[in-house]
Amino acid sequence: MQPDRFARLAALRGDVVKGIPASAWASNLDDLDREQLMRAVIEAIRTLILPEWESKRPDDRRPQVALEATEAWLAAKTEDNVASVKAAAKDCTAASNETFGKDHHVAIAARGVAWAVTAKDNTPIWEALQNLEQELLARVTLVAEYHRLPEQRRAILKVLQRVLEPPPAPAAPPTTGPVPYSASGNFAVGQELTHPKFGALVVTAAGDKWIDVRLPDGSTKRLAQKPK
Repeated sequence: MQPDRFARLAALRGDVVKGIPASAWASNLDDLDREQLMRAVIEAIRTLILPEWESKRPDDRRPQVALEATEAWLAAKTEDNVASVKAAAKDCTAASNETFGKDHHVAIAARGVAWAVTAKDNTPIWEALQNLEQELLARVTLVAEYHRLPEQRRAILKVLQRVLEPPPAPAAPPTTGPVPYSASGNFAVGQELTHPKFGALVVTAAGDKWIDVRLPDGSTKRLAQKPK
């Protein structure tokens, strides 16, 4: 993954009302896996614009249902789930018409992700991102906080990057249990070993080319090891 794609998107000068065009999102993200993109956009919508919709319209879950139906399809691509997505997208169209001029971008963004399920390309995803940015821009413009306009796309990119570029998994902790003995190995006092003939051993002393080990019966035996 190109490390600078998000930096390029953040640096673009977008319209203060419309944000950046769909072509900008496409040129920077269109090579990514579609399903992962869908998950990332769902997370951005859910994190950045749904909370205010929920606070204003606690009984209207049409955008939420569209996102949930899309996630269900991502988990299991059945005909029933496709039908649910289509119905949820249709409901979002109704929701956007009912709220046109105020908050309607929330429903349109959710609908875009749902439309991506059956779309031939990623156009609905770019439309969802456009509407996501437009909703955020409209909110800060409404309260005349124009200095916050540049922050809105950066907030979107932060969520997208978190989903699309998750941090690497932590390294497995070093093995602390018994390790197989080998004359080509190098061992420390107190280390537990296993031997095909002598069984479980514990190193009791170590020299440059040898180690003393305690056998299961309590006796001690000297074995070779690779010089340090």
